[in-house]
Amino acid sequence: MTEPRIKPTLCLLCIVALAISLSSLSSPVWASQPKTISNAVVNYPVQADVSAPLSSYAAEPIALSSQAHAPLKPKLQQLNAMGTTAGQPLQSPVGLAGATVGLNFEGISGDPGSPATVNCPVVSGVQLAPPDTNAAIGDTQIVQWVNICYSVYDKATGNLIAGPLPGNHFWAGFTGNVCSFRNDGDIIIQWDKANHVWVAAQNVFNPWLTCIAVSKTADATAAYNRYAFTQPGFPDYPKWGLTSSIYYQTQNDFGPAGNGYVGVNICAYDAVAMRAGKKNAKQVCILDNSNGTLFDDSMLPADTDSGSGGGGSEVLVGSIDNFNLGSNVYQYVLTVNMKKGTATLAGTNGSMPIAVPTYSLACGGGACIQQPSPGSELLDSLGDRLMYRLALFDDGTTQHYLVTHSVNDGVAVGARWYEFTAPEGSTTLSLAQGGQTPADGHYRWMGSIARDKFGDIALGYSRSSSAAGDYPSIYVSGQTAGEPAGMTDSEVLVKQGSGSQFFTGTRWGDYSSMALDGADQCTFLYTTEYYPFDGNFQWYTWLAAVKFPSCP
Repeated sequence: MTEPRIKPTLCLLCIVALAISLSSLSSPVWASQPKTISNAVVNYPVQADVSAPLSSYAAEPIALSSQAHAPLKPKLQQLNAMGTTAGQPLQSPVGLAGATVGLNFEGISGDPGSPATVNCPVVSGVQLAPPDTNAAIGDTQIVQWVNICYSVYDKATGNLIAGPLPGNHFWAGFTGNVCSFRNDGDIIIQWDKANHVWVAAQNVFNPWLTCIAVSKTADATAAYNRYAFTQPGFPDYPKWGLTSSIYYQTQNDFGPAGNGYVGVNICAYDAVAMRAGKKNAKQVCILDNSNGTLFDDSMLPADTDSGSGGGGSEVLVGSIDNFNLGSNVYQYVLTVNMKKGTATLAGTNGSMPIAVPTYSLACGGGACIQQPSPGSELLDSLGDRLMYRLALFDDGTTQHYLVTHSVNDGVAVGARWYEFTAPEGSTTLSLAQGGQTPADGHYRWMGSIARDKFGDIALGYSRSSSAAGDYPSIYVSGQTAGEPAGMTDSEVLVKQGSGSQFFTGTRWGDYSSMALDGADQCTFLYTTEYYPFDGNFQWYTWLAAVKFPSCP
């Protein structure tokens, strides 16, 4: 959620909390008229260019950030003050074992001793954590990006095409700009399904910048339109949602000095102009300080998996860390006029709550995930926020929004998920269903979720416990289309871990990634980390294609 952390790093306070049971589902409850702000700021690139094919550039040297720090939690003091909340264990219905795993292969590793073909330290010269693992799947290629390295794979075979390369290679030859040599992390790789181009984004921490590269073709190793835009303060934990005409970015802003949370900075980028390589492509941003209360934080913009999306209004969700007995997910709507450079954000200060089954934040928002190896560290659940992505699937009649987060389940930690829906053309979300993994003593966290064209839901996550041999491993669950609302399928093992993590500042992932293949709209790609042996800063990653029976 921040720039790369260099070994060794800081440990976080562990806060253990208990869960409460699932209540009935309900529709949006808006206590009053949603509050709005319209303090939009328009910026233009401080630099823009069109690259040669990336394959023609030598790798730039990496200048590591001096801003290494523990995770930034906007409401850390409040979370500590709230303490733990006891509740009844959740009795979650278990459905079919619907998902099957197809293409299954090793991704980038942070271990200097791993094979050179997937070894990031060979490129970077350092060991860093966490990997911030994410990936996207294009027409013929898969791109995986960890905190400071990326690789390109053949979509059909999983064979390596290029990499690992330093993340700043997307801006190689971006003369005179720090995007070309800084590798500060919090990275996102996306595939624009409507326009068949890659979108790579990475922030720079001091000076505060957003670096964006949009490919000119479907080939991730070819030429890109590159941009550098300013940010007003420390832009932590950026997340992206794409539509055909506007690319949306959110980040928790910790101020010009980087030492205190000041609000969510929500930015919209003129995707049409960026794909055309125009040097005057606009960035339109609104800084939401919740009218001074700082209620709003950690927003996820909707990311379009079908259709073109857009139209100038973007749905966002977030701000679950305000109460330790949570009963809402908070919705926001950003409406942008890119031509005029104006924007309005509705729902500020938590004024558009959507009632959901009651939850208690996993680990009180901190670290409590257990591992089996004696002396291994408790891992950070990042239970204070919703997990990337807010996946949007538009079936032509109904818009389906999927998101997940980690909650206490009475005995350990579970992966909670929601499906929100809205009629075609509407931005008013209702809770269609919510589900959760079983309360069986295993810890399930750091999930990511998406939906296919048949209505199948794929939920990936890490699972661990203190039981012998229950090392952090990669699982997929979800819901098979046609099952009763709230049903969560039996989990399927994707990759068995064989080791625990030690002395890595409690950091595990910060996020994982469930992507949907835009070509068939029914193949999912999941990626996250694991350890093949006990170690510290020696994470490995894995990629797996997942399908349900409805997918041919």
